[in-house]
Amino acid sequence: MQHMKKLIYSFLVIAIAASFSACSDFFNPDTSEILLEKNYVGDYTELYSGYMGLAGTVQDVADQASFLEGLRGDLLEPTPNAPREIWDVYNYQDMSGNTFASPKGYYNVIMNANDYLQHVFTYRKKDSTSISVATYKGLVGGAIRYKVWAYLQLAKIYGEAIYFDQPVTSYGDISKYPVLKFDELISKCIDLIEVGTNGIDGKGDVVWSTELFPGQAQSPTSLSWDRICPPKECLLAELYLYKNEFQKVKENCIAIIKRGGENEASYQLNLSEYNGEWKNFGYTFTRKEHICVQFYDYSLHQTNRYVQYYSNTYPNNYYLRPTDVAVNRFETQTISGIPGDKYRGSGVTYRTLNGERVMYKFLPGNLTSDKIYTNDVQICLYRAAEIHLFLVEALIGLGHFKEATSFLNEGIGAYYNKTTGKFEGAFTEYPSCLYATSSTSEGSNHGVRGRVGLDGVGTYALSSATALDTLTNMRRLDSLVVEETALELAGEGKALYAMNRMARRWSSNADRSWATGWTNRAGSTNPNNLWGTTVQENWANKIGAKYTNGSGTAVSSSLKSSLENWFLKYSLTE
Repeated sequence: MQHMKKLIYSFLVIAIAASFSACSDFFNPDTSEILLEKNYVGDYTELYSGYMGLAGTVQDVADQASFLEGLRGDLLEPTPNAPREIWDVYNYQDMSGNTFASPKGYYNVIMNANDYLQHVFTYRKKDSTSISVATYKGLVGGAIRYKVWAYLQLAKIYGEAIYFDQPVTSYGDISKYPVLKFDELISKCIDLIEVGTNGIDGKGDVVWSTELFPGQAQSPTSLSWDRICPPKECLLAELYLYKNEFQKVKENCIAIIKRGGENEASYQLNLSEYNGEWKNFGYTFTRKEHICVQFYDYSLHQTNRYVQYYSNTYPNNYYLRPTDVAVNRFETQTISGIPGDKYRGSGVTYRTLNGERVMYKFLPGNLTSDKIYTNDVQICLYRAAEIHLFLVEALIGLGHFKEATSFLNEGIGAYYNKTTGKFEGAFTEYPSCLYATSSTSEGSNHGVRGRVGLDGVGTYALSSATALDTLTNMRRLDSLVVEETALELAGEGKALYAMNRMARRWSSNADRSWATGWTNRAGSTNPNNLWGTTVQENWANKIGAKYTNGSGTAVSSSLKSSLENWFLKYSLTE
């Protein structure tokens, strides 16, 4: 027990020490910014504490995507309190020297991951017996996935990144490292997970609930340790969406749903977390929803900026608030024909406090001015609803509209045969845990919208009669996925990147090989000019519509003119 206390304490010390400080160049780190030590690693416990230090660097930057995605998309606008740097991001202005928009935090994760991996490999050569092969592969796999997560964020936000596998311990000529563009980064990230480095792929896991709490039954505390690193299935599902490799997306989505538990109601969108319980997702760890979470503990000086930036309760800054466009998206949804996203909209994702509209989703823990700063607001990197939306998008790309609209809307319970214990028809390959779990009261999969009672959408696609109909409805359904992402995952750093993904998929220069089965039957490589600028212009107009300061036309025009303008332009050498 004393050894375990010492081990956990060392995790906390390293995690706190790994927090990066501001500096003029994110490629000029000092020794407080990376995990490099002269005698690191001395024994296997330091492999564990080093891993937790790497996890701490992810924790440090986990809130950034929420702010940047919301400001560049149509969710957020600055309040009059916001500093110039935030307004410049919002108005698509020059980012020179803008620390709020800096990619430094993501590079810090990568530097720490590279350094950690080098030490793990060195330690393994020195001592091949103190940890098992499975644990060794798990430590390597987790570090690789943290690195992949950081590069994926850089790709989505900035459209490019300096790529390096070597540890960086002092400032040097960074021109020796290549700058990879978006598509190259996506391919590189896939390769890191599927192939890995030094003969070890990025798929291994450490079951921390077992390593840290041997012989003990799982509890919310022990289980949360297993949720700190993005699973391979989540990362691969998202990465393969950008490659339009929809079958691989589907396989990874089903795998993570099954991984949630064949007998447990995890990751299945059933009655376990239904209607009014949805509101807990923003600020309370929910085992059956949250797949990868960054946890914070105010008492240990672990904080993020959600409360500070979103709350208008003193002494918070209240820098950001939801736009009219975002609110209208919720208020125009319907339940039995009645307008309003009852369980996710007003009073849940946003509400009026102290006479002002606030992004409320992450705030309800403590609202009074004497307590609100103590909120331990978690940040979820992946949760079950997002995986189901990935699955919906993949099924659309495969032309499986019945499956796609079922998972999007009411769920697939109607296709389950209770006698055989299996799904039927188009749903035969889906795991029985989507219907039957150990808790019979939790019911079957209810779909993303069905879980919060909303009316179905996209059913027009079920009557697609020709190849042209199918392609047309693919594009229409892709837009519904974006809209639902903006509703379900508001403030979680997702919707803008889904918009960009669809704009790229349906652009004039997009790879259409995934659609050849339909374009061949339609007799044209671009029937009805489905590939062009229409999708890009649609989302550009949606973003431009949020501006009330007169800059909306300029912003939307810029987004229409080039897909490169969807990325935040930040000098990689500042």
